[in-house]
Amino acid sequence: MSSPLPPQPSDPWPQRWAGLARAAGLRPTEPVAIALSGGADSIFLLHVLARAQERPRVLAIHVDHGLRGESSREDAAFCVRTAARLQVPIACLQVELDPDPKGLEERARKARYQALAKEARDNGINLLLTGHHEDDALETLLQRWTRGSDLAGMPGLKRRYRISGPKGQDLTVIRPLLPLRREEVRQILLQAQIEWREDASNQDQIFTRNRIREGLLPALNEASEGVALEGLRAFASAVESLEGEFATSTANITWSSRGEGLGPGDPTNPSGPCRIERTRISSLPTPLQRRTLWRLIQEGSGGAPPRTLLDAITKDLSSDLPGKHTLPGGWTLELGRKDLVLLQPALDAGAEPGANEAVWRETIPLVFDGITNLPDGRQITTCWVDTPGDQGHPVDEDQVELDSRFLPEVLTIRLPQAGDKFHALGAPGQRKLSRFLADAGIAREQRSQIPLVLAGEEIIWVAGVRPSDRHRLRGATLRRLRLTLEPSALARGPHSEGRQRLGTPADGPQIGLGSTNPG
Repeated sequence: MSSPLPPQPSDPWPQRWAGLARAAGLRPTEPVAIALSGGADSIFLLHVLARAQERPRVLAIHVDHGLRGESSREDAAFCVRTAARLQVPIACLQVELDPDPKGLEERARKARYQALAKEARDNGINLLLTGHHEDDALETLLQRWTRGSDLAGMPGLKRRYRISGPKGQDLTVIRPLLPLRREEVRQILLQAQIEWREDASNQDQIFTRNRIREGLLPALNEASEGVALEGLRAFASAVESLEGEFATSTANITWSSRGEGLGPGDPTNPSGPCRIERTRISSLPTPLQRRTLWRLIQEGSGGAPPRTLLDAITKDLSSDLPGKHTLPGGWTLELGRKDLVLLQPALDAGAEPGANEAVWRETIPLVFDGITNLPDGRQITTCWVDTPGDQGHPVDEDQVELDSRFLPEVLTIRLPQAGDKFHALGAPGQRKLSRFLADAGIAREQRSQIPLVLAGEEIIWVAGVRPSDRHRLRGATLRRLRLTLEPSALARGPHSEGRQRLGTPADGPQIGLGSTNPG
């Protein structure tokens, strides 16, 4: 543990962290990372940790979204100075975002949490603290209410939640300041003469949260003679309690990643399609139908369905007739007479390889000894294996090992394109990729969504189907590159371990950082 700063006479700071930690279900000495923006809330939390009598190992992480120019750089410099003064190590990260105001809040949040989670895990820390307080929770509740969220999407900020990570490296996000109000935090800082940074974007009325904070909340409080906030807190608690009961009663209803005719060894679609028996949902009371559909769609597509869409789906369920609904992000929910089927974004069923450009255009560099996140939510993980080529081979179609002797320093990933050719393992020679996929039993509508790993222009792995013959393991092989295709969220239930999904197909590529090929 780091050495605590010497306490001052009658100093209340040394005891603050122990109380907040225990209220959040933590041991005060557990190692933690803190999301440090430089604002009052995260600065307060940093001081609480640094001055704790039982000081844990602390890593501060500052994320610069690159949207505010010089102001962003000043925020980062302030965080570095503050952390140094408190003897707390700090990592400063940058993420790149399209400055288009449409959806900027949500895109920034996803990019920020992805960066925070990776940095924490890279430092062996599985607890991430944020400075959210009670006012943030109320603003979130009102924001979801004004946009028409269904019951499942109504509860405010949770004190803690988990982000699943690769190979069981889960990260728990904890908000220890939720019992405190914004003004309480600021008054404590003012009394202690502790500085913080004001984010000018918090005053920008283009953001819904700012309009709620500066307009709606004060108006509600004034109109109710000061009792509105207490009423909102009670309402949020009631909603969370009811939602918890609904969630518990339907938690056993999950997607199946294989349907009839798709056995465990069938490569037709490595990550789907996903389906569930229609009667498992239609037999539920309508409120539970809505709750279950909301969760399944959220888990499968990464986007929460609006209330109007749930209205339409539940209406079709009650009719016993087939139907089809377009979901956020271009996903499709098909209501068959027997099953509900969730389909990834794709063009028409006759699309040839290369016709999927509207879904995924990028060629993505493969991360060695790490994780590459694909735009559709899947992942490819890699690691080096020092095992002779005549000993042991992967038996899972979603995992392959290649002879490292013939690999270049850079490998890339893309989707099929017109004119692609492939020399499959065991085949006498090269042939058109489209013909190979057809002969391998890949459904026509799925062929354009198979990730390809390339060495230059050569396809070395049709992910989830077959590797190339040139890079097969031989008796002389001493070192292998192991690649594993991890399915997207739609092929995983909510309690799956060893999986991570921090983005959605609409987020664009999310590339982890890794070492170059050591050869």
